[in-house]
Formats: sequence, C-alpha cells, structure tokens
Amino acid sequence: MAPSEPDHLSAPTSVRLVASRELRTRLRSAGFIAGTLLTMAIVAILALLPSFFGGDNGKSVAIVGLSTRQKAALTAQGAAGEQVGIREAGSVARARGLFDAEDVDGMAVVNGADVTITVRQTSDRALADWLTARLERQAFTDELRRQGADVEALAVHPQVHFTTTDSGDEQRVVLAYVVSLMLFSQIVGSGGSVAQGVVEEKSTRVIEILLAKVRPTPLLIGKVLGIGAVGLIQLLAVAAAGVVTASVSGALAIESTILRVAGASLAWYLLGFLFYGFVYGAVGSMVSRQEELAGLTIPLQLVNTTALVIAVIGLQDIGAGWLAAFSYIPPFSAILVPLRMAGGVASPAEIVLPAVILLAVTAFVVWLGGVIYNRSILHTGKRMKITQILQNV
Repeated sequence: MAPSEPDHLSAPTSVRLVASRELRTRLRSAGFIAGTLLTMAIVAILALLPSFFGGDNGKSVAIVGLSTRQKAALTAQGAAGEQVGIREAGSVARARGLFDAEDVDGMAVVNGADVTITVRQTSDRALADWLTARLERQAFTDELRRQGADVEALAVHPQVHFTTTDSGDEQRVVLAYVVSLMLFSQIVGSGGSVAQGVVEEKSTRVIEILLAKVRPTPLLIGKVLGIGAVGLIQLLAVAAAGVVTASVSGALAIESTILRVAGASLAWYLLGFLFYGFVYGAVGSMVSRQEELAGLTIPLQLVNTTALVIAVIGLQDIGAGWLAAFSYIPPFSAILVPLRMAGGVASPAEIVLPAVILLAVTAFVVWLGGVIYNRSILHTGKRMKITQILQNV
C-alpha cells in the first residue's frame, strides 16, 4: 500500500496559526519591549527638537543709546508671541563685555542716525532680522510723526485667520527625517527578523516538523504576516509617542500634518515590509546556517542603505525633481514618498502612482519568494545557486 499524503492543515488555518505564533512569541520577548520603549523615548525627544529652531523666544540683546520709543518697539510682543529680552548696557564697552561673556545673544547700538546690530553667528540671522525690522519700523513711524502724520490713523490692524497649523520648513524637515528614519529601521529590522527566523527553523530542523502539518507557502506567508504585525504594533506605539509629545508640549505646530503623515507612514510600512519580508524570507531559505546569512543579504543591505542615503540627501531640498523621480522606484518609494509627504511637496498623483507601482512589484516578489522558499527550505548542505532554484519556473 502506498504511503498516504501528510494531513496538512488548510492554507487559511496554517497562515493564522503561524502568524499568531510569531505575534505571541515576539510581543512577549524582552528585546521587543525594551526596543519599543527606547525607540518611543528617542522619537519623543526628536519631536521636541523643533522648539530649538523656532522664533527668537528666550533671546536677549544688550542695547546702547536707544530711545524710549525704540526700546518700546523691541519690548512689544508681536502677534505671533515673539519677544526678545533687552538689557540696558549703558556703554558700548559694557555691551561688548556682556556679549563676549555670552550673557546676551546680540548687541544693538545707536549712535545718532547709525544703528549697529551684532549677533554671534550666522545661525542667529533670524535675531538680526527681527531687530532690524522692529527698529526700521520704529524709525519710519518717527519720521511720519515729524511730518505731522496721524500715525495711529494710518495704522492697519488686519484680522489674521490661521487655516493650518504649519510652522515652517524647519519643522517639516525634522518631521521628514524622523519619518524616513523610522520607516527605514522598521522595514529593514522586520525584514531581517523574517530571514533570521527562517534560518533558525531550518538549522534546528524545526522546519521539518512544521512542514508535516503546514505547507511551505502558507508557512512563509504566516511568518511574514506575523512579524509584520509585530513591526506595525511597534510603529504604532512609536508614532503615538511622537504625536502625543508634539501635541501636549506644543513643540510642533503642525499636528494635523503629523496625523496625516503618521497614518500614511503606517500604510507605506505595510507596503515596504511586504516587499522586503518575502525577499528576506526567500533569502533565508537558501542558507542552512546563520553565519551564511550575512553574506547573502549584502545586496539587500546595499539597497536599504541607498534608500536611506537618498532620503538624507533629499532633506536638503525635499521638493527637488530628482527626489520625486526616485520616489517612483520600488522599494525606495516606501521611504521617499512618506518623506516627501512630511515635507508637504507630494501631490496626490505622486502618492498614488508610486503606491500602485510598489503593489504590482510586490505581488511579483510574493510569488517569486514563494517559489524560492518552496524549493530551497528543505535543502541542506552546499547552498543552491539561484539559477538552480528557478529552473523550470
């Protein structure tokens, strides 16, 4: 009598059981908990960084020779809440001493009709511009008074309505950087976990026990989905930490943008991970020991690093055409499209079309990865060449 075929579980049941096992095991691990908490703390700190870029709040200036009206112009609080503290130095030498001792951030010296403004470095250009604008406006107002004009009647007090909470390019660059870094680390880390898990099961012969009940393709799909869900949970926790910190602290004035980008980043994580997950799973099935995995994943690491380098360079000019062109190329799009969304430069077409392209390429990768996994997961000994694995496909 011929031996009967193994009684395999159905594909949906297999996928569900394998994914659940991966999810439970990894969520309970100390490494996952510690890594998630550490990443949440880092993102919360990064969310506070824009507070160091914005405005001149907290700046102080030593002044010499300013009139009462000029002092009032500098101490008056603007509509946006900007204000600079002033210190009456009494003499240029005293002002210079305060400046050199870094007790003040700048100097404003009036000598007759001449006004000299000194700041410490080019990064304080905003402070110099602020001082210049206020003193020029006060000089213009004084001249109008001398000409007999009714300055109060000429004053315009427009009603200002804020339709968005966007606060400038600096905050968008920080947000874009955080998004690209999070997606890069999460996609690459989760993909590497798939490969390591596959090799571990193969090297310990656990795979032979699993395949007695589960067919290879559902096993790979379940592993990818389970590890992907773990990465998604971690990404949700990290994104929540960033959004809550930005909202509560008020460090970022672009909460609505953050929410949109956070949601889009989760979707792009899923797209990017599905691509990399099946690639890493196929690569892991081709080796028999963990030591062999590093050499085989070098091309993937080069692709990953290239995507990150492009993202970092693109931060210099998020609206650049070359960056938009790269965002259409899978799998770069999984990192570059959210980066351009965070920068506020991605049009709807530049979001949808790269997603469609990545989905189509991912569908092919899922099929090809399944073929490689099926044909090499039980092979031990000398590693099979990719041409051997793909014969008669």
